Amino acid sequence: MRSHPTTLSPRGSNPVRAHAAPLRDRLRTRLYALRFSAEVWAAGRRKDVAPRYPDFLGIGTPRSATTWLHLRLAAHPGVFLPARKELHFFNEPRPHTPCRFSGATWTRPLYFDLENPAHWRWYAAQFAGAGERRCGEITPDYATLSRERVGEVLRHLPEVKVILNIRNPIARAWSGLRYSWRRHIGRYTDRQLGERLREELTDALIAAALHPERLLRGDYPRTIGNWEAHVPPERLLYLFYDDIARDPGAELRRVADFLELDPAGLPPSAADTSPVNDAPATDMPDAVKERLVAYYAPHIRWLEAHFGRDLSAWLEL
Repeated sequence: MRSHPTTLSPRGSNPVRAHAAPLRDRLRTRLYALRFSAEVWAAGRRKDVAPRYPDFLGIGTPRSATTWLHLRLAAHPGVFLPARKELHFFNEPRPHTPCRFSGATWTRPLYFDLENPAHWRWYAAQFAGAGERRCGEITPDYATLSRERVGEVLRHLPEVKVILNIRNPIARAWSGLRYSWRRHIGRYTDRQLGERLREELTDALIAAALHPERLLRGDYPRTIGNWEAHVPPERLLYLFYDDIARDPGAELRRVADFLELDPAGLPPSAADTSPVNDAPATDMPDAVKERLVAYYAPHIRWLEAHFGRDLSAWLEL
């Protein structure tokens, strides 16, 4: 068992000079990495942290109303969620190829070692204030975990419940690209973002939309297969983005029932409908749409068969 309190991730080089994030943003990212590493180091030295771990995990997928779910659950008096939405504790290190078009790198300042007691003390400290409440965390990147890593998660958290948000993977990929562009390249209005996209080569935009990391986050057959291999069906809950948009109150009640929460503690229905963490609403170019439809059509047919649900509208964006 290793004794060092942190394992730093390898840092990637700047993906594209012309699309480099502003110096201020790069400095802020570096400062975050240093502060986060120091926080983990300090928590790892503590000996008074009770071994409290999450009762449930929100495993993703990104851009599928996970922030909405986090905020609504955090408002319930019977739920405790860490102040930091995404803990990334179970992320596994793997090679990441930067997206040259959007500037996204998908690297982490730190990857945790599941065999390191100091790292588990940091994780337990995130739930120290839970008391008797249900506690959990929501990290969308858990949708990308390998089957072996999911097995490790369940070895440490054998009774954990799991929530997966599912969104049309075509719309999800486009939303992820727009969000990455805004976050890593700069802050644009919808009109400015649309103008920048039209100025770029179509091939570059398609390559960014089909970037392996972006596609991985919408690979539902892989994600569902990996988690269902280790989690029994009664401890898995699937939320469809379409259902959340249509009747958010009903979906929250499903979550409350799944987590054995008093539904009276849920926020009023009127508070459920506002979008959270939206990406700029720029139309998807036809060339990108055609490629994403061709790629994801087999995935969508798999979801239809798996859930017995008609998802043909997802191919008609």
